[in-house]
Amino acid sequence: MIDDKAYSLSKIELLSDLSSTELAELAFDFQWENYGVGAEIIKQGQAEHSFYILIKGKVDVMIRKEGQRVRRVRSIESGGSFGEFSLLDGKPAATTILCQEECSVLMLDAEGFARMLLRWPWLYQRFIGKLTQNLNEANLILSEAKYKEVLRSALQLTQYKDKFYGLWGGPRTTAEIERKLEEFSQAKGHILLTGERGTGRQMMAWYIHQRQALTEAPFVVVDGRRFDQQWRDLILESDNQENPSSIYNSNLFDIAEGGTLFIREINLLSPHTQLKLAQAINFQKNKCIVIGSLNSEPDDLDRVIIPELRKCFAHTYEIAPLRKRKRDIPILAQGFLEKLAKKNQRNVPVLSQEATQLLLSHHYQQGNVSELIQVIERSFHISEQDVIGLEQIFFGPTAEQNGHTINLLGWPTLKGLLMKGSLIGWLRRSVATMFIALVLLLLFRPEVAVSTKVFALVWGLWWPALALISPFLGRLWCTVCPFSTIMDFVQRRIHKNHPIPQVIIKYDYLIFSILFLTIFWVEVITDMRFNPGYTAILLISIQACAIFIAILFPRHTWCRHFCPLGGFIGTASVGAMLEVRADTSVCLNKCTTFECYVGTKSVSGCPMSQHLPYLDNNLDCKLCFNCVRNCPNGSVQVNLRLVGREVWHLVRVNQGFVVFIGVMLGILVPLNYFGAFQTKELSDAWKAWFTLFYWGSGFIGGIVAWIIAKPFKTKSASLRVKLIFALTPLVLAGHIIYQVAYIPGIRSLFFAVVYKTQAGLEMYNISAAFLAYSIVSVFGLVLTGITIALVLLRTKIKRSSQSTT
Repeated sequence: MIDDKAYSLSKIELLSDLSSTELAELAFDFQWENYGVGAEIIKQGQAEHSFYILIKGKVDVMIRKEGQRVRRVRSIESGGSFGEFSLLDGKPAATTILCQEECSVLMLDAEGFARMLLRWPWLYQRFIGKLTQNLNEANLILSEAKYKEVLRSALQLTQYKDKFYGLWGGPRTTAEIERKLEEFSQAKGHILLTGERGTGRQMMAWYIHQRQALTEAPFVVVDGRRFDQQWRDLILESDNQENPSSIYNSNLFDIAEGGTLFIREINLLSPHTQLKLAQAINFQKNKCIVIGSLNSEPDDLDRVIIPELRKCFAHTYEIAPLRKRKRDIPILAQGFLEKLAKKNQRNVPVLSQEATQLLLSHHYQQGNVSELIQVIERSFHISEQDVIGLEQIFFGPTAEQNGHTINLLGWPTLKGLLMKGSLIGWLRRSVATMFIALVLLLLFRPEVAVSTKVFALVWGLWWPALALISPFLGRLWCTVCPFSTIMDFVQRRIHKNHPIPQVIIKYDYLIFSILFLTIFWVEVITDMRFNPGYTAILLISIQACAIFIAILFPRHTWCRHFCPLGGFIGTASVGAMLEVRADTSVCLNKCTTFECYVGTKSVSGCPMSQHLPYLDNNLDCKLCFNCVRNCPNGSVQVNLRLVGREVWHLVRVNQGFVVFIGVMLGILVPLNYFGAFQTKELSDAWKAWFTLFYWGSGFIGGIVAWIIAKPFKTKSASLRVKLIFALTPLVLAGHIIYQVAYIPGIRSLFFAVVYKTQAGLEMYNISAAFLAYSIVSVFGLVLTGITIALVLLRTKIKRSSQSTT
């Protein structure tokens, strides 16, 4: 037995200088020990130490650091030794020695090791030299392992359990997916997942990984779009075909060892890289699971993936797009809301019937389930109530900048004023104070209001000024509107915060139209322009309605869904040269808190319930500039642009407003021309005929506009809708003509034109009113014609570009 041990020791390079007698002496202290595959000869952290010489087999030196997986530092083959480092420093074992094969070792206990060093002191120097060499190798390998850990941390996405919600859809879809997951968990071989972007390919890969790999196993994700640039050199590849065991030390398969390597859009790898990947997969068959995904039909796989790589995948599965399984949408949406509510410790909101119908009507071609997740997450975070309605659902692409604009916030002085908000606050309070004083004056001292021309100026200048300013500066009046300021003051103190009925949101264009018709009709029938008391009652009535709506519903519901004056100004503002927009790239990449909609502690969110990245028209923007103050990322822009350009770029506009435009256009006939039959005292017969023609013209105008435009046939504004909006300059011109007639003194003002003839000087008097009518009419007709022409031209260019592509 001693002879066998001595013979085995004679083959060890460390002991090559010992004579046969010395080897026989040393062999006496060694003991034979045998270990099976997977056995631990030394366990990391153990206090008892021995010295081992590996005579037969192969072992791995393993190390585990706190919070990390066990890593292989190096391997030791027959003839190597281990255990001496712990004997020399007396500390617990720093590594684990794990048998990769059946091993036979010669073991020397601590006492025998000490006697050996005393008997042959020069062995100590050899152990020190070996220790230095091994430490250098260990440091190099550990550095590489650290590099791999950094890569793995960057690539593996262990938060997918929360990210994907773990929902597949209804019972039928869930059962199908669970069946495939169970099938993949039992099967062997790599997997190819196909389906459109956002269908859940990555989530599917994650759950396959969870069922096949260990809990702590890495799930490494790489993007095929950048694979050639970033990861091609980390594909395992043979140095030469004759020696395939010679491989690179650092590669993706090492990083994903024991887990899953998921390659998104694997078809985007170049053919050469696909070939390298196929060779690497074949060489490292069992090191990790490889799951590839691509946006392609199963029948097209052979066209986009080379045959060598295609053969590497034993299984293929296609995930259906969301538009082909719309029955899953309500279940998914409510499931997302439940998980979000649990995570954020909130009541679970529910989707209104109209919001659910809107979700079902969308095609989700941009992102399928991922798009639905984004919509639901956004609606959850911006909703203030337990019911999510239409106003919290934002779909489709974000707003695009069309053409050149000038960002006024580049002027530091203006930006400072808007950021502070003090100027706008002062203006709002000042206008509200003047409004209250005016109402009191009209009620209690009407003779003063008349004698000082204040009453005449209100009707003669204020209303025409709105029609003139709005097409250029947008809803600037709404910025300082006294109705809004007083309403806001009351709402902060008394607020029921009931959900807005969906019928109001859906048919607000009818509310605008009816209220607009009613106010003008009452104005004419009561001869309100000449009666201060009636004017005060009208203003008080509008303010009371605004306050009532503000108490019942959130934010400025009155302004967005009821106010006829706001509807008129908003329609006129669609083509205005002043706009508030967002840098959507900043919003999408940085914003997670939606301050523009939600607000902050000091500044309320958008009063019109607008989410700025999706705002692409001026119809519902009050120019309050709260978003400028709230946005923490500097995304908001206050732009100057070409007047009218927005009309031919309309996308998300409330298409029902074509009815409102038709109504405003229809009533121009009775308003402007029925006065010719008016006597000084309004007779009952005149009132009856006016009422009949007025309401008839309004309804006919709205119906005709609806028939021509056919709104809501498409999600974005159609050509027909744009053409109706293109009539806005004509509508404004007609209403300006109507209002100009009531400017104080304009009917008595004439311009004299003197010209010389053979008979002498001739003079021709031109009425200021007629001149104003002519100028406004020409401008209205010309601008309407230009806008219609540009809408048609823009549409033609867009269609031709689509046909060529």
